Amino acid sequence: MSAIMRAHDWSNTPLGPPENWPEGLKVPLRMMLTSRFEMWLGWGPDLCFFYNDAYVPTLGVKHPKALGRPMAEVWREVYDAVEDRIVSVMQAGVATWDKALLLLLERSGYPEETYHTFSYSPLFGDSGAVEGLMCVVTEETERIISERRIEALHHLSSALLSCQTRESVLSVAERALARSDRDFPFVVMQALNDGVALSSGTDGSLGAVRWPVGDLAPGCEWLQVPLEGLVEAVPTGPWDVPPREALIVPVSIAGRPSPVAALILGQNPYRHVDAGTIAFAQLLAGQVAGALATIETRDREAAEIGRLRQLFEQSPSFMAILRGPRHRFELVNPRYRQIVGHREVTGREVAEALPEVVGQGFIDLLDRVYTSGEPFVGQSVPISLDKPGAAPEPRFLDFVYQPIRDNDGVVSGIFVEGIDVTAAHDAAAALRDSEAQFRTLAEAMPNHVWTTRADGMLDWCNTRTYEYSGAEAGSFDGPGWIDLVHPDDRLETTRRFSAALKSGAVYENEFRLRRADGAYRWYIARGVPLIGEDGTIARWIGTNTDIHEQKANAEALAELNQTLEQQVSQRTGELMAAEEALRQSQKMEAVGQLTGGIAHDFNNLLAGISGSLQLLEKRIGQGRFDSIQRYLDAAQSSSKRAAALTQRLLAFSRRQTLDPKPTNINRLVADLDELIRRTMGPSVDMEVVGAGGIWLTLVDPNQLENALLNLCINARDAMPHGGRLTVETANKWLDDRAARDRDLPPGQYVSLSVSDTGTGMTPDVMARAFDPFFTTKPLGEGTGLGLSMIYGFVRQSGGQVRIYSEVGHGSTMTLYLPRYVGEAEDTCADHATRGHEYSAHGETVLIVDDESIVRMLVVDVLREAGYLVLEAADGPSGLKVMQSAARIDLLVTDVGLPGGMNGRQMADAGRLLRPDLKVLFVTGYAENAVVGNGHLEPGMQVITKPFAVEALGNKVREMIDG
Repeated sequence: MSAIMRAHDWSNTPLGPPENWPEGLKVPLRMMLTSRFEMWLGWGPDLCFFYNDAYVPTLGVKHPKALGRPMAEVWREVYDAVEDRIVSVMQAGVATWDKALLLLLERSGYPEETYHTFSYSPLFGDSGAVEGLMCVVTEETERIISERRIEALHHLSSALLSCQTRESVLSVAERALARSDRDFPFVVMQALNDGVALSSGTDGSLGAVRWPVGDLAPGCEWLQVPLEGLVEAVPTGPWDVPPREALIVPVSIAGRPSPVAALILGQNPYRHVDAGTIAFAQLLAGQVAGALATIETRDREAAEIGRLRQLFEQSPSFMAILRGPRHRFELVNPRYRQIVGHREVTGREVAEALPEVVGQGFIDLLDRVYTSGEPFVGQSVPISLDKPGAAPEPRFLDFVYQPIRDNDGVVSGIFVEGIDVTAAHDAAAALRDSEAQFRTLAEAMPNHVWTTRADGMLDWCNTRTYEYSGAEAGSFDGPGWIDLVHPDDRLETTRRFSAALKSGAVYENEFRLRRADGAYRWYIARGVPLIGEDGTIARWIGTNTDIHEQKANAEALAELNQTLEQQVSQRTGELMAAEEALRQSQKMEAVGQLTGGIAHDFNNLLAGISGSLQLLEKRIGQGRFDSIQRYLDAAQSSSKRAAALTQRLLAFSRRQTLDPKPTNINRLVADLDELIRRTMGPSVDMEVVGAGGIWLTLVDPNQLENALLNLCINARDAMPHGGRLTVETANKWLDDRAARDRDLPPGQYVSLSVSDTGTGMTPDVMARAFDPFFTTKPLGEGTGLGLSMIYGFVRQSGGQVRIYSEVGHGSTMTLYLPRYVGEAEDTCADHATRGHEYSAHGETVLIVDDESIVRMLVVDVLREAGYLVLEAADGPSGLKVMQSAARIDLLVTDVGLPGGMNGRQMADAGRLLRPDLKVLFVTGYAENAVVGNGHLEPGMQVITKPFAVEALGNKVREMIDG
């Protein structure tokens, strides 16, 4: 620049020749020209423009014409943005400072986005007045844009982490990139599998634009598309002018032949598309592609994990996954839960979930494996485990503790796998004891006792064998024992023993053995194979018995032994058959009592219904209408009693449909107080002890009332001569031990207890009290279903029942029900609506029932109430009606329907077409497949057969209004 300045004609400038310039200009000018920092200097009223070599790139095409020109002319495009700073310096002598200021410079022939950090400092003339300014500047355009793009990449990466589906990746990416509007004033993500945009773009109109994504042929890395004529209203983003072109970048996944999506980016109007812009866009597309690939991989891994989890769940070995240094249960399989007594261990630490193992060495082993990273293999390791309601049970386990490492190789958990070898251990211990006893017994026996390997090679004889033969101990090991046999008997002996080895049959033979003095005596040899766990012969054991004097009786003795064995086997079989017949007889007797009682009750009820209907028909035929009401009342009463009986049977089978509500049991007991006292009679004193501040519980109040009344009646029956009945409520907080004793999860519960001063129960009666059909009452006075029904209802409600009793001191029955945190329902509104008018207001109801009589009755009831009624006889027909354009305000359907589609399946299919469809199930048997473990989904209710006409009408009106 020094040479250019010297060659410049300064005579035509207000400054004149350089030799006349003041020192106040020359000194800073020399400093600027020798500096490597970007600097420019303005002098005089017009700020005559000087600059150094470092500033030339900032001027661009303005160099060298800018030299000596007024500053306002050189930077006319940004002068308005910096004028106030210049005035501050020139008039007040106050320096300025700006950090990364955006300036749209026209240094390349067009407005360009640039960022500069600079200061304006006053320059004083020879007179001491401010006559110019010095600007020291650093251009930070590349830094600002790079940081901005890095931030965009980071934000996009973070946003995509939460995506779980392909669609969410595209929509989240579009929203995340909308923050990068300085680089891309608008962003559109478009799927390429079917050419339809999965989201509408940052501007609603852009999603409908027919972008030329079809031009992204295989191998095409990007497209630059002019927007004129393609988009009517182009969003400007933060700029004052819209983009003139868009960049389309393919989103490709490795292994796919073509892109799965396109990233469409409106280009910054103040920056040209260059290699950096394209690389940035491709990085963004690459992140989106990576997220899509991750989801595909995750889906594949999820499927694989599902398969492995199935293997995990079905494994015959017990398995568990522990996490962290405290060994928290993350996952256990059914076999593991069985080993620990079906306790809930997931999410709990080993020491907390299985406190009995503390001190048995297992936690120390886990700590060692976790710390060292070395696996541990245990064989036949003893362990004592608690069993709910039983004494601790010693077991023996073969197991492996295998460390689990994270991606960095650090141990993060332990995989536990093993089998219960208690039976094998006990067998081995028994075998060792048996062997010791065998050796002791064998040495004490007067017989020769011997054992061989599986191949028949002798490996042990007792001392008496060597004493008899005079041979040295151990000399018969292997095949040497055959020399002791008489030469005439050796061939037959060898043949028989070889045959036994091949067949596995008992070896038996008679031969002569040489005594120490050379004499021979007759012996009978008998050997039996010992079978190993694999089903093959492990070894042989046998004896040689002296039969020299008894040889003549050997055959008779063998026959006697065989006959004795047959008799024992026959008697054992007869005894087992008799026991099985007795058990079957007892079972059939209990079932007979139940079915006989039910048949008796139903015959009585059917007689009442049938007789009433016959007399009603007769009176109507005679024209006598004055007395028909009594027969109607009798038939309805019998039908209601029949319905109550079926509800009891459903409760017994635990298939009843519950209607749980937040319930205050103090209020429930108070409502039943008068009824219970009347039921108890004058000989029983009753006391109610209600806990203050009783918690709520989520339970079916009607079923709880029935249970309480049933318990009170049982208590009354246990006090035939009178006594005292106490009904007590309480709040219970069960810790781990208390909950384990009651077979419940730890937590807060509400208890309801019924105590009597009656005869009490023996332990065997308490053990069978909840068994179906079990009763201590005389024949005909009870079926044994009452307590079983209560037990089923309470367990279905998430609770437990416990009996506390002692013979001669009465009994206490306690129901434990989980606490409900919330507000109790106001039942006043329910009572207020009973009996209201259930007429229709133009609504349409679809009736689906395969029973034509039931369907006819329901249709007539609703049509009489003014409803427009559609009907169908099976699931497919009902679904076809719902697929039509007909208005349907409520679906009333039977649960069990023919045609391959039950009522629940049809309702679910109908809700796919009509999401707000309300459904009323009509059934006499609520299966879990229909109502989901006894509970209903929102917008679904159940009414059980048989039902009153008014109840049906009220329920339909209630559901439509609700």
